[in-house]
Amino acid sequence: MTMGKRLIGYTKSWNFTALEDLANSGSIGMISGLNLDYCGSEICDAGHLYGPAVRHSYVIHVIRKGKGIYRFGGKEFHLSANQAFLITPGMEVVYEADKEDPWEYMWIGFHGYTSDQVIRKIGFTKEIPYVLLDDTDDLAEIIHEMLEASQLTYSNFMIRLGGMYRFFGTLIEKSEMKKVERTKYEYPQGIYVKQAMMYMLSNYSEKIKIDALADQIGITRNYLAKSFQKELGVSPQEFLINLRMEKAAELLSNTSLPINEVASKVGYPDPLAFSKKFKESYGMSPKAYRESSPEISAQSAKGGFDPSYL
Repeated sequence: MTMGKRLIGYTKSWNFTALEDLANSGSIGMISGLNLDYCGSEICDAGHLYGPAVRHSYVIHVIRKGKGIYRFGGKEFHLSANQAFLITPGMEVVYEADKEDPWEYMWIGFHGYTSDQVIRKIGFTKEIPYVLLDDTDDLAEIIHEMLEASQLTYSNFMIRLGGMYRFFGTLIEKSEMKKVERTKYEYPQGIYVKQAMMYMLSNYSEKIKIDALADQIGITRNYLAKSFQKELGVSPQEFLINLRMEKAAELLSNTSLPINEVASKVGYPDPLAFSKKFKESYGMSPKAYRESSPEISAQSAKGGFDPSYL
């Protein structure tokens, strides 16, 4: 990401349309259940190859037409129209359009602590990272509406956010997994994680010791750490830092409080330590973040925008 700027890529051509780095339009959003990172659609050329590459968000591709191959972890899946496949953060993947009948697909990239729950509801598993769908017309219409809402206005932000939730709801309904009875239960780890999260959300401005928090909940620090890693993919300390940085970003964007007061309000009595941590999270200082505003980087062809978040 260019220092001092928060760029959101918007590319529109005859065969490729995408919104990228949407996380740059606001705060990181690690404490939100679901956050939209990017979305798009593409009519692929014959044999079009993506990867090997690693994504930093979950990505779901929905195949509209044609066919192709998806590879990861030494496995190979031959997929076609009316199927959707999942890319998991940190996993090296390759996917390739068929040379005779190349696929057309659309995608949505996202993160957040309820991502795993959504993925399970759709029907993806570690062993089988794809699902069969009844049809894809409604999903295509939703993605189209999200891509049309490309301007960085609050109304378009809400259209994109609402579209993301409609997309997931529709995908769950369209998935053949809806015909399979699912067991409804909640992991004990999830209960402890929720308790810890609620405490942090209410007390992030205060000094929080993870040892004391675990003891208050009635478990060991080690068990709490394992529970966080299992449910959210981060440690309790990492979640707390993300929470504080997100709250700081909100204060920097929406108030004129001095930076030292912002630091204090998010649990950092030392402004220098706060500034260092904020720069690690957002790629710029608190002052630069306050003075910056998200900008659209409009492109007319695929590859013109260099995303920082993918």
